[in-house]
Amino acid sequence: MEQFYHESFRTTKQFPMQLRLHQGVINYAVLEHWHRSMEIDYLIDCEVQLMVSGKKTLVQSEEIILINSGDIHALWPERKIGRTQDELFGASIFISYEFLKEICPQFDEVCFVLEGNEEKKEELKHVFDEMIGIYRKEQEEFTYLKMMGLLYRMLYLLFTYFKQVKNQAIIKSQKYMERIQKVMNYVEEHYQEPVTLCQVAAHFNLSMEYLARDFKKHTGSTFREYLDKVRLNHAFELLYGTDYSMLEVAMMSGFADVRSFIKSFKKEHGMTPYQFKKRNKTGTSDRNGVSFADYPHIILQDAQKKKDI
Repeated sequence: MEQFYHESFRTTKQFPMQLRLHQGVINYAVLEHWHRSMEIDYLIDCEVQLMVSGKKTLVQSEEIILINSGDIHALWPERKIGRTQDELFGASIFISYEFLKEICPQFDEVCFVLEGNEEKKEELKHVFDEMIGIYRKEQEEFTYLKMMGLLYRMLYLLFTYFKQVKNQAIIKSQKYMERIQKVMNYVEEHYQEPVTLCQVAAHFNLSMEYLARDFKKHTGSTFREYLDKVRLNHAFELLYGTDYSMLEVAMMSGFADVRSFIKSFKKEHGMTPYQFKKRNKTGTSDRNGVSFADYPHIILQDAQKKKDI
């Protein structure tokens, strides 16, 4: 299962990107997370609420989203996405941080903002369409060379028309965000324990008030809400793929008891874990929950030794 607080993608030096095609029928959110790779998403036929660094935006179909390296982000659909299991509703590209640093040594000092210049944004969409077409129709020995050509074309558009130099406010905000990233990592490593805001604040030598305020600002969730989401996410995976009892799932996911687990699960998913388990066994579940690892995707990468971004 993927790590939800900090996601790692596998690429190679020869092919420093990953393409994911999103298809099927889904109605669940992507938990707050971050990664060093730069992410570009193309919403072909879906509408989502996007949260980046605590700010929420409604993104419509046929729009492109860019997530800068290190930005904490999450998303959830406005409505159930997809009508059939084969329907393509979006695509994502993840570009290696090391590769971006190699082609632009000042990469840490810049960011990309997809505002204005509608003509060039349309070009980005055309590049996406070409990548999707090549992947779906061609899988030959040197297909990756075509993909690399399109990747360089995409980066040319981004660096030429959408690059901005980070101002001092952004740089200062990033320092705070790095601290929140460490807190998120800590939660993922200790979610099975009785973690509290007071304990985490003490661990990082911060005041409770400061951590509570800063965490909400950068993630859009309170510390307690995020902790519950992480625990529910792990519980969701255990319910979906194992035969553990409710007590075992609750304990393994970090809940104090079954009662608190059921209450949190129902609040988040609109049903009790018992109801979810029953629906899942009968094959009627639409997976209306929080899950990132099971996001339908196709990964394009070559067969050489893989490397974490």
